[in-house]
Amino acid sequence: MLMHAVTPPRFAAGSLHSKAIFQSKKMENEYKIYEHNPPHLFCPGSKYIITGATYGKKPWLKSDEAKERLLTSIKKGFDHYHWTLEDWVILDNHYHLIGNAPEDASTLSLMINDIYRFIALWIKKNVPESKNDKIAMYNYWDTCITYEKSYLARLNYIWYNPMKHGYVEDASDWKFGSYYERIKVEKEEMEELRKKYKWDKVKVKDDF
Repeated sequence: MLMHAVTPPRFAAGSLHSKAIFQSKKMENEYKIYEHNPPHLFCPGSKYIITGATYGKKPWLKSDEAKERLLTSIKKGFDHYHWTLEDWVILDNHYHLIGNAPEDASTLSLMINDIYRFIALWIKKNVPESKNDKIAMYNYWDTCITYEKSYLARLNYIWYNPMKHGYVEDASDWKFGSYYERIKVEKEEMEELRKKYKWDKVKVKDDF
């Protein structure tokens, strides 16, 4: 089967758009299948947008420390399973990530399970309101991104997610996301993408 795989972009000032290159290549596809859910496509070396949330959409990630702990767990998980974390945003009850898969993309579920285990333990210990809940983190949703336009629109979606949910009026004011650091060195390129690829037209699991 011919699929559109994604080469990991190496973002640098002045080259944000031009280096998001997509290529076509023949590859074997793997699927993960959950009961009552459609199969998930695994494409080695491709990009994924990953969304996850707290159980019951509760604000267990409201504190700065909770967000920092989750980000630390995410980074450790990505490193351990050889994924590349490219962009992210963490809000009070959910998160969005864009990452590049290794050759064995089927490790995604193992990676998320590890991340959830660590952050759940922290939540149970440090968020008193969560102690009566058996579960701290809910399932996750992933999409293999197969086209450049889809990737860039979702990138915008992640960057401007704090605005979508009413946390801030300007995305650069939200420090718990990759936008906060990128805007300091890639402002012109990011503004160009914002105008060209409308983040409010992207369909992402985000009813939190």
